[in-house]
Amino acid sequence: MTEFDDVGRPMMDIARGDVEASHRVRRNLELLQENARDPEFRRLIQEVLDGRRSLREAAGTPLFGSGMAPHLDAFAEKWDEATAEGQEVTSEESVAEFRRLQDRVRSAMAEIEDKVRELQRYQDDLEAGG
Repeated sequence: MTEFDDVGRPMMDIARGDVEASHRVRRNLELLQENARDPEFRRLIQEVLDGRRSLREAAGTPLFGSGMAPHLDAFAEKWDEATAEGQEVTSEESVAEFRRLQDRVRSAMAEIEDKVRELQRYQDDLEAGG
């Protein structure tokens, strides 16, 4: 049975009930459809957008694979350019800084959680008359 989003459009099956994820998938499919040269591929995407076919089902077809090939080739080309000659997409220093920031955020969140628990105890004591 097809589920519908908040504006009455069929939900994308791969979104697993997440309306925002379904909207993002839909927008990406619409972009693919707009930029596709093959009318059969555009028709296949329209079937998914209309809810007549699931994205999982469509993705398993040779037509979907051939329609996606130019986009995947373009991505691979851009990726190769970005990583050419030892250039890294993200430097080790950036990754280390990100991890340090993650640790600081985790520590700050632990402090906040402790304070919230302490405030909750105070509130419970006040409500209990103590």
